Amino acid sequence: MSQDKGVLKSSLTSYYVWMVISVLFMFLFGKVVRPFAGINAMGINILGIFFGVLIATIATNEIFWPAVLGLFAMVLCGFEKANPLLSAWFGNSTIQQIIWVMAFTGAVTDSGAINVLSRRFLGLKVLQGHPRRLVLAIFFAVLICSALVSSPTAMLLLWYPILDGICDTCKVEKNSELKRHLLLGVYISAMGAYILPFKGVHLSSIAIINSIMEANGLEFNNGLYLLTATLVVMLFVVAYSFFMFFVWKTDLTPLSDFSFVKLGIKDSDLHMNKRQSILLTFMVVGVLFLISSLVLPTNSLPMKFYNLVGTTWVWIFLFVILCMMRDEEGKPFINGAKLLQMKTMWNIVAAAGCFTILGRAIASDDYGIKAAIGNALSPILGNASWPIMVIFCVLISTVFTNFTNGMPVSFTINAICIPIACRLELAGGGNATILGVATILSGMCAFLTNGAIAYAPIMLGREEMTQKFIFTKGVVTNGIFIVLTSVLCILLGLVA
Repeated sequence: MSQDKGVLKSSLTSYYVWMVISVLFMFLFGKVVRPFAGINAMGINILGIFFGVLIATIATNEIFWPAVLGLFAMVLCGFEKANPLLSAWFGNSTIQQIIWVMAFTGAVTDSGAINVLSRRFLGLKVLQGHPRRLVLAIFFAVLICSALVSSPTAMLLLWYPILDGICDTCKVEKNSELKRHLLLGVYISAMGAYILPFKGVHLSSIAIINSIMEANGLEFNNGLYLLTATLVVMLFVVAYSFFMFFVWKTDLTPLSDFSFVKLGIKDSDLHMNKRQSILLTFMVVGVLFLISSLVLPTNSLPMKFYNLVGTTWVWIFLFVILCMMRDEEGKPFINGAKLLQMKTMWNIVAAAGCFTILGRAIASDDYGIKAAIGNALSPILGNASWPIMVIFCVLISTVFTNFTNGMPVSFTINAICIPIACRLELAGGGNATILGVATILSGMCAFLTNGAIAYAPIMLGREEMTQKFIFTKGVVTNGIFIVLTSVLCILLGLVA
């Protein structure tokens, strides 16, 4: 007991030390550090706030209070007045989109509609008795469901019990390479949550990228993001499966005995009720409408409506309609106020708002930060070609995110490298949107340590997982991702 108290005391001491350091950076860095390297006094303040928020998010594993304190520091240093800063934070369309989409997808997840969809998928006869088909089907089912729900955590909590049921039915031993490969495969398949450019926590990174691109006279391309992210994640899952089947030659024999009937799932669990069907339909309608806006002619009726309401009001409209509807008992289909209260991840909203404003300031020519970064990185990236730029971002993001927190890594890389990518795009030698895909996905390919990303402990905490597996096959899996993502993004960036 005394040892536990000692560990807790040491942890609290470390927390407060890092808290004080981050606060000093936010509020005093600009007071004690003189302008240098062409960065003016306000630019020094911005750098101090940026480093302070970044240090706090990495060292304390907190996101909400560092971001809000960073915003307050911007007011005190005179970067922006209080009310306009609040407007820039909550008035940002991407921030609003994050709030409403989280509430909407929370309603769909809580209804159990995705659970039914998953069970029906496993019931396909074509999967029975075919191990490789079954493995690929599980992985792609997770990928598709993750894209719909945009929550890797929810998908792992849903699919790991399903996977356990399949393994128990087929007598797959817990302490087997097959079980560990399946757990890791489901985990990386959940990266499907980052495919759609208009829903999910990665909207926070997209907001930063978009603000930097706008400052450089460019526009973030949602269609190109969707295409690139889909290809990267799908091919990553396929490549991992290829290694599992043919390189590591994992023994799939036990899965030959898979029978959906043996899972003991009731017939009632395979059919959606009215509420589940309606909620899932509304979700799909919203997704399809936004996807259609990427390919339809600009003068078509759907595009005119899209241009009128934008990407955020589509979700608000669907959300409000569901609030208006009543079930057979006269109760609302969804409790809108409760969902907004319970399902909105305010830590993500705060971080996205803070880093978006900081990212725009760093990308601006007004404070000298962009020029200073360019000069500092010129020996490495100043005259770098597009391929070198992509490889650098993917490699650095993937390595660092596995030992720190994925989101701050993504924010940092975006703030530093997207301005350089904009310069390359304007010169016809790359594409900033595609580099954004590379940095976002690389920042989310995190599973080597518990601190890599918020949901990493769900897999690493499993009794089947071993350090040996994670730092052998897991490291190779990261290597697969780095090579695949670099090659795809280099090629697409040259032809886009």
